[in-house]
Amino acid sequence: MRKKYVRVGVILLGLLFLVSLMVPGALAKTKIRVLCFAQGFAWPELFGTSGVEETERLKQFEEKEGIDVQIEWGDETAVRQKVAADLAAGTGRYDLVLVGSDGGVQTYGYGGFLEPLDDYFKRYPSEYFDPEDVYPQFLDANRVEGVLYALPYYSFGAGIIYRKDIFDKYGLTPPRTTDELYQVLEALKSGLEGEGITDVYPLTMRGAPGEEPSLDLTGFVYAWAGYPAWFEGGAITPKEIKEKKAMPIFTGDFAPGFQAFVEMCQKFGPPGISTHTWVDMMNIYAMGKAVILMPSAINGYAALGITENENVKKYTRFAKIPTGPGGKQIQSFWTFSLGINKDSRYKKEAWKVLTFLMGKESMQAFAERTQWPNVTMKSVLYSDVLIKKYGIEEIKLNEESILEADPFYFPYIPELNEYMDRIGTAASEAIAKTKTIKDVLSGLQTWAMETMLRGGYYK
Repeated sequence: MRKKYVRVGVILLGLLFLVSLMVPGALAKTKIRVLCFAQGFAWPELFGTSGVEETERLKQFEEKEGIDVQIEWGDETAVRQKVAADLAAGTGRYDLVLVGSDGGVQTYGYGGFLEPLDDYFKRYPSEYFDPEDVYPQFLDANRVEGVLYALPYYSFGAGIIYRKDIFDKYGLTPPRTTDELYQVLEALKSGLEGEGITDVYPLTMRGAPGEEPSLDLTGFVYAWAGYPAWFEGGAITPKEIKEKKAMPIFTGDFAPGFQAFVEMCQKFGPPGISTHTWVDMMNIYAMGKAVILMPSAINGYAALGITENENVKKYTRFAKIPTGPGGKQIQSFWTFSLGINKDSRYKKEAWKVLTFLMGKESMQAFAERTQWPNVTMKSVLYSDVLIKKYGIEEIKLNEESILEADPFYFPYIPELNEYMDRIGTAASEAIAKTKTIKDVLSGLQTWAMETMLRGGYYK
């Protein structure tokens, strides 16, 4: 009887092996867990508009690769906290985590919490993701000292979204320099006030407390100073800061761009701008309450997707961002990125999921759904759906804004998350006039010195 059972067991195992060869996914799939925000917006073609339903396309991928993709959503703040907790604990609970290029990739890259990805392109070539099709700036933004730690989904560079009908009305053209920008804003303010129009403002930007305004504000700093003016000599890596003993300069070359951003918000922005997030700037432009939205032009394209104002739909245009006194363009650059958890037990499978989520098919689906030209790949930017929507000239302008962008307009240091939060909050206080520009910059300078000393930068 024993021999009989053994023979039956061997036969069953053999059958299971044959079935696994003939039917991919017949055996248990490897579970890959993804932690992300933007539920219902990111990858609805895979997870449905609710973010919790598997579409046929996702099931096809899972069957083909023998992978079960499980995604966990949350609001942005909660997800950032969960990512930090999981990486610090080293549990490997999540295989793919959202990092972003505004602090996450820097903090976790330097900390050794993310898997370096460069060798994966050689070891596991992907049919889903072609790095040669991606604009180098979007990949470079996810590198820490040359090492790639994440891949981008949707991304953006700086630009001006504006109302051409109102520009034409006052005889204006898109500004090429920040001096011209001031002239345009003054003309808009005078023109609107002269007509008694009190509910339309020359400009909408974001000035809420926290990290959000820092992407844009530090882009002003770069344009006014002509370099990333956070530390002496423009040092942007821990190695450079330590070797040069580069001190913070928030009361030095950082100050003119900071001041320009604050005063522009105060003079030309809508009431309450010190509390405005990207959602507010999008809504204000969508309602026709602002003539210009800048420098994060993506939020203007988002406004086009929700507006019911026919003039906003008909007359919105894109222009390249102006150049500042330092000879550099204002910057606003970000990538929505995912990286592989260093403690993931299934890195090869995680890589397959990562390249699928960030690949050509997903990027094209994003373009067709949103009709935003804020995509990572040249082939998608020049796809029929976007050319038909905006025309070839506007697509070319968007491409130029990407190619001319400098992702390293702020330092790539482990403490970047803390700096972004402090800088954005300081700007909000200055815009609201609860503190003077001089006082908030002095406070930033003191805090930065304490932070760098505590981090051992000047030993």
